[in-house]
Amino acid sequence: MVRVCGLAAAWYEPIENPEALIASLKQHKPKQHIFTFFQRVPHTIPRYNYYKESYPVSVITLKNYEDWWENSIKKYTRQAVKMSQKKGIIVKVSDFNDEFMEGITSIHNETPIRSGKKYPHYNVSTNSVKKREGTFIDRSIFLGAYYEKQIVGYAKLIFEEEFVDVAQLLSKMNHRDKCVTNALVAKIVEICSQREVRHIVYGDFNSTSLGDFKRHNGFLRMDLPRYFIPLNNIGAVALKLKLHHRPSEWIPDKTRPFLFYLRKRWLETFS
Repeated sequence: MVRVCGLAAAWYEPIENPEALIASLKQHKPKQHIFTFFQRVPHTIPRYNYYKESYPVSVITLKNYEDWWENSIKKYTRQAVKMSQKKGIIVKVSDFNDEFMEGITSIHNETPIRSGKKYPHYNVSTNSVKKREGTFIDRSIFLGAYYEKQIVGYAKLIFEEEFVDVAQLLSKMNHRDKCVTNALVAKIVEICSQREVRHIVYGDFNSTSLGDFKRHNGFLRMDLPRYFIPLNNIGAVALKLKLHHRPSEWIPDKTRPFLFYLRKRWLETFS
């Protein structure tokens, strides 16, 4: 019942004047109770006096490709990248055209379950994919991973002033033996090194199987300040009682892997 709102594209829309934005929200008497925003990478030192919590995100702080290859990843990850090359995976910058969008659609529609949960983009049309992937196109590039000229994985990178965001990173599960996603990450690091990008961001830092993949590929935890500002009396009370968190966030970290396993088995059995 506590409604928390924020910017629709928080990673790509910096808030230069939060005081003015918050005052405007309060003036319009919103149905939302709390407004939240976070500082963007790499700014970890709090700038504002609002109530704040740590927001852990996954970041590669990049010196160059060689340093990432030698010092940020382990031997088995390097072997996975080499394996992808031996098995014929080619990763390259791809054009945003209908052929590429059809390839992306085939990846989305491969399976209804990914990472042990229902995949929200399953059974989508090419037009829907094109519309979603076309956001922030002026500062984005796409990478395609190809096997025998067939697209088997892709990544979308959105370049911001001080970091690049890995907005999409996906590969076909029936080509998992070719380490496609590892090859995509290696190409991302290579391109960012060439462009002298110092921070590569890939979503939240957590203990899921995806979180393990991130850590194996050199992503480390960076804690950003995340602010929560009440917009009315309900929001103020909710914030004091810590009711601004989703119920799932109250689950202890030690319990999460077991619950993820149960969800995965349930979906595999009854979906």
